[in-house]
Amino acid sequence: METTFQINGKTRHAEINFNGLSHGVPRFSRDAVGVTKRGIMLKKIFILLVGSFLLFSFSLSSAKSKPAEVLKLFDDLQQVIISISKTIQPAVVHIEVVHKINDLKYKSLASGLVIDDKGYVLTNEHVVDKAISVVVTLASKLEYPAQVIGTDKQTDLALLKIEPREKLQVAKMGNSDLVEVGEWVIAVGNPYGFDRTVSFGIVSGKGRVLPNLPVETPLINDFIQTDAAIDPGSSGGPLVNLKGEVIGINSIGFGRAQGFTIPINMAKEVTGKLLVSGRINRGWLGVVIQPLNRDYASYYNSPDLQGVIISDILPNSPAAKAELLPGDVILEYNHQKVSAEKQEDLNRFSLMISQTPLGQVIPLKILRDHQVKEITVNIGEQPKVDAEEYESGLGFTVKEITENIFRQKMLDDKEGVLVSFVDVAGPASQAELDEGDIIKKVDDFYIKTLADFKKALGEVKQKKQIMVVIKRGKTQRFILILPETKAEKTEPTTQ
Repeated sequence: METTFQINGKTRHAEINFNGLSHGVPRFSRDAVGVTKRGIMLKKIFILLVGSFLLFSFSLSSAKSKPAEVLKLFDDLQQVIISISKTIQPAVVHIEVVHKINDLKYKSLASGLVIDDKGYVLTNEHVVDKAISVVVTLASKLEYPAQVIGTDKQTDLALLKIEPREKLQVAKMGNSDLVEVGEWVIAVGNPYGFDRTVSFGIVSGKGRVLPNLPVETPLINDFIQTDAAIDPGSSGGPLVNLKGEVIGINSIGFGRAQGFTIPINMAKEVTGKLLVSGRINRGWLGVVIQPLNRDYASYYNSPDLQGVIISDILPNSPAAKAELLPGDVILEYNHQKVSAEKQEDLNRFSLMISQTPLGQVIPLKILRDHQVKEITVNIGEQPKVDAEEYESGLGFTVKEITENIFRQKMLDDKEGVLVSFVDVAGPASQAELDEGDIIKKVDDFYIKTLADFKKALGEVKQKKQIMVVIKRGKTQRFILILPETKAEKTEPTTQ
């Protein structure tokens, strides 16, 4: 293959002979690739070949250049990677978690990052979700029990605390706003339990949104995408640039070459709030939105129209108080233009709202009835999104009804508690309580909140018979739970 290029203003020609190449990609047997998947290895080898050619071509611009000088460039890069790996590895920890989900216990392995010499460790929320014990192992191989200081489901971040008996190596933080697509990065973690494994790649993309994850609480991160390996067990480890700065906390991997990392600037913000209060306060507008694509723009007789459509207004929300209406199109938020062509684009607008300080009065520019209007809204606090669960001790678990659950389950109201699990061998199952039932009453106690349920259960738990009134779909039903004996199954009759 002949290639033409410019060096110091002169046109040069060179020929590269790729023996065994098909469409520019080398052919290798599976044995040559080893455990690394063929496609990724071929891509990286091809990049190295092209890089070697370009570096060698650059050396031709000087008569004094030697091939050894070109090889030295690669050796220098290799030494940088080795140096960064040695620096960051002691700050990466191994995390072992025992989870309890309903009546099942299981163990998982993950990674974390030391961010403070007092013993604070950053990892993912999904790593410690429903944890009953968390153990952190340092590079010294010493193990420490860890306390969960706080978690944030919407960014998949968690802050842990250990009480170390040794001096901790602390990671150097970078600025994820300065990350560029194409820059080289290193991912460090404990994939499949292999401690402090290092992988090398590039930043493949920025601002990635993952809208279709099977999670109850949608993530609001603008993820950094990388082809550095993020495998099971790598979650919570760092993504590091070639300056040795952490630019992200690794979160999710979809096979090879598709890893997604939480920007470190987001992690810094969340960590700061968790240290202060143990929880996250986010701005809230109280609107349900949808994208405004070109078809909708055409409907509004404005092909170039950009914005987001308000499809619904939540009761008693800041949007309702500001008299925003379904059908309004938000054009600007706090003097910043808003646009969303696809569902995943809505994340940018959601981030803008969530990062607005509580109580701040924000100007909105909207389109209503083909006229542009300006409205101000006082940003409120986002309602709780992480639903608390509670084990009844009667063979079932309940969950508080959050705004998300209310809308996802299409419930009539938010009063009561949701039955999230029923033990098939427990008294609740024998009484035919089902997952998805809404408990409205326990004996003489009306249930509006999870606190009401806990209080009622404390009053009746010693009884031999407990009458529970539930809502199943549109039908009310009575469930008689016998804590110590089996109940006979009966079917209600509609009259």
